[in-house]
Amino acid sequence: MKIAVLLSSYNGEKYLGEQLDSLINQSLRPSQIIIRDDGSTDGTFAILDRYCREYDFISYEKGENLKPAKSFMELIRKAPAADYYALCDQDDVWFPDKLKRAIMMLEKEDQEVPLLYCGRFVLTDEKLSPMESEVSSLYSYTDFAHSLLYTTSPGCTMVFNNKAKGYIIRYDMDKEYVIIHDSIIHKVVAMFGKVILDEEPMMYYRQHGNNEIGLDGNIIKANIKRIKRFLGGKSQKTRSKTAKSLLNVYGADCPKDKHDLLECVAFYDENRKYQKRLLKDKCFKVEGINYILFRILVLLRYI
Repeated sequence: MKIAVLLSSYNGEKYLGEQLDSLINQSLRPSQIIIRDDGSTDGTFAILDRYCREYDFISYEKGENLKPAKSFMELIRKAPAADYYALCDQDDVWFPDKLKRAIMMLEKEDQEVPLLYCGRFVLTDEKLSPMESEVSSLYSYTDFAHSLLYTTSPGCTMVFNNKAKGYIIRYDMDKEYVIIHDSIIHKVVAMFGKVILDEEPMMYYRQHGNNEIGLDGNIIKANIKRIKRFLGGKSQKTRSKTAKSLLNVYGADCPKDKHDLLECVAFYDENRKYQKRLLKDKCFKVEGINYILFRILVLLRYI
């Protein structure tokens, strides 16, 4: 079995070594650790050179600064054939059984369909001290309808099979609309295959001042920021634009029920029937303030 870990680095000298150690010490060691550096200007290369000399299954290449989404998609596109691919951030720390547990859960499924493993995490500060937060429990949607509208598991928890890779690399980020890679990966696999959520945390998700993409550990503060952003008219209709982009890439192959959901989100602001469905259909419903915000956004035509 071949397992490739795909890591995008950028000015990661402070935490990169600790993360690489956690990958090397996995109870199920990856066959390859493939790193794409996204234009570092610090001591990252010295660290990478040292690990590549010591471990022949670690390799890296230097690239231009594409930002995280495009850097990870470039890694996926260029990755050699493997049975499974795991995405990895440079500043986290994986628990020893993270890969073993992910592969064990994926191996129980039908390998002829795209499969995606997503996991829980322990949110920490820069010293890996756990932070009191409800954030890690919010990422719980595995179905396609919810993936179109709500935040899903971060990419650093994701492991997917080779079948999923074939669908993912059809999405050209230079031509299509996208905010972040993990959102597209989740939607594509939910469209054509199966998403599996592991409720057991398997990694430390480190938050610090230099996170390219981070989380606010305080749910109340995060929701207040979200409300101000939405009601201030700063929404970019990211959901509907993404749905239109998915229709453009996958529409011809998309199962009819999923195609209908895509059209509903993509064209709700042009079609009253779609808007009503977004407001009333149970497949889009969630508990709490997120659903209230969502209904406001639909009525304002902001999603």
